[in-house]
Amino acid sequence: MDLGQAVVIRSCSEIADAIRTFTPADWVRLKLTAKKYAFRRNFSPDDLLQEAMRRALEEKDGRKCPTHIDVVKFLAEAMRSIADGEAEKVENQMTFIPVANHSGQQDGEIDLVDSRPNPEETFDAKQNEATITKALCAPFDDDPQAREIVEGILAGFNGEELRKLTSLDKTAYDSKRKLIRRRIDKIYPKDLSHDIK
Repeated sequence: MDLGQAVVIRSCSEIADAIRTFTPADWVRLKLTAKKYAFRRNFSPDDLLQEAMRRALEEKDGRKCPTHIDVVKFLAEAMRSIADGEAEKVENQMTFIPVANHSGQQDGEIDLVDSRPNPEETFDAKQNEATITKALCAPFDDDPQAREIVEGILAGFNGEELRKLTSLDKTAYDSKRKLIRRRIDKIYPKDLSHDIK
């Protein structure tokens, strides 16, 4: 899009109409994205998706979707943004609060131990997850459908969801799963490939 062009924004009713016409694959993609961004946050993937749609459909002060951006992509980006905003809130919370004694004077602090991982632990976990995902997906660079199935398995999707996502019939899906198992078994130890089966 040319920088000189004015950005045309979709109305809330246009966004609602687009949502009504989502295909099963669109819903699977959004649910996959929600699972990805809800990782270690204060809400479930379903809540994150609902919040993104609520903000997109809000007349006043809602998120604005330009007409040149697909609504599925817009909602996926909205979920990323919401999750990032929540992460920043959690990471910036105080861990100590002053406690007043009976005379009203502050006489100590209580350490509020947060069981959630700190930013460094979260970063390390994401790095490890990304390394594992990359290693398991690499053998399927030549087969986008197989790669999509592996990514979906790692994200926790079940077989029916993955079949819809890849638009494969049952026979083709089962065949693709066998191919995935064979390649993983060839390259990685049995204990690693167990999760893919």
